Amino acid sequence: MKSDSFVSVVLVVSRLPSEAVGRIQRELEARYSDYEIVLIVQGPVLYPTSSGQEISITERLPSVRHIQLATRVHPDIAWAAGLENAIGDFVVLFDHRADPVSSIAGVVNACRDGFDVVMGVADQPQTIPYRMFRALANRLLGAVEYHLPRNATGLRCLSRRAVNAVTHTGRFHHQFYMRIQKTGYPSCTYAYELLEGGSERKKLVGGFRDFVRLLVFNSTRPLRWISMLGFFGSVAAISFAAYSLLIHLVAGHVVEGWTTTILFMSFLFMLMFLMMAFFGEYLGRLLDDRSEHADYSVVFEKNSTVMVNPDRVNVLDEATSADHNLVQTSHNN
Repeated sequence: MKSDSFVSVVLVVSRLPSEAVGRIQRELEARYSDYEIVLIVQGPVLYPTSSGQEISITERLPSVRHIQLATRVHPDIAWAAGLENAIGDFVVLFDHRADPVSSIAGVVNACRDGFDVVMGVADQPQTIPYRMFRALANRLLGAVEYHLPRNATGLRCLSRRAVNAVTHTGRFHHQFYMRIQKTGYPSCTYAYELLEGGSERKKLVGGFRDFVRLLVFNSTRPLRWISMLGFFGSVAAISFAAYSLLIHLVAGHVVEGWTTTILFMSFLFMLMFLMMAFFGEYLGRLLDDRSEHADYSVVFEKNSTVMVNPDRVNVLDEATSADHNLVQTSHNN
């Protein structure tokens, strides 16, 4: 028996993957009465926009939505665009190149068991330097309240109330997974195996780049750390100046000009570190009061001409549904 839950599967692609979309559609058709596949296609748009492949997908497969972005944006923003436009009771963020279609039902079932956020976990190929760096990075990311399970992937399933919490909190640039993590709703992990050859080996350079992005763009706490470092630097500079003056008065046989040079340099370093501390604080305020321009622009949206069930209405004969759903976020509750 098919579930009454409305499931949305979001994919971020550069071109329309007809074969992968077909596999996902058959999986959803076998398990759910209502579903949709949201394709977020990165720009720029290549004209003519109506390719034979696109027409084949939207006319042949039911409940496919093609949302074309104007330009290529950061992956976080593209995933957020899909989450914002999905209308399902449960929204699955799915990577067709690495995630098996069977994982869709797995994360949805875990979400229906009472966990509003389900995170995929799988063994991923990693270099030794990346593995060593990740241990330190996890500690620092934990300091800014960003906690991810070991070997977490991009696979996610969110209930409707978790989706609303994420999309109503503002901009998404460099903050998408952080916002998901900080919804405050119950979360759990879902262990699965990646498709063979679907995941690239994680390297130190890419890991460090992602670490800095997460650390800097998701919290002003590192800026506070730098500000405190500047303050302690100014204290150290003035302390060394006092030490040099004390040595000159007590010892009396220091090299001529040494005390004056040290005093002058220490005074300048004290001013510089104090300025850095104040600049850091004001920069933190600017980041908190950042601009509110749109994260992405949609050129067009095309929907399938075939519907799953055109006679379906959002009305039930019974007050409650027998469909198992502990998070209670569906159109039939």
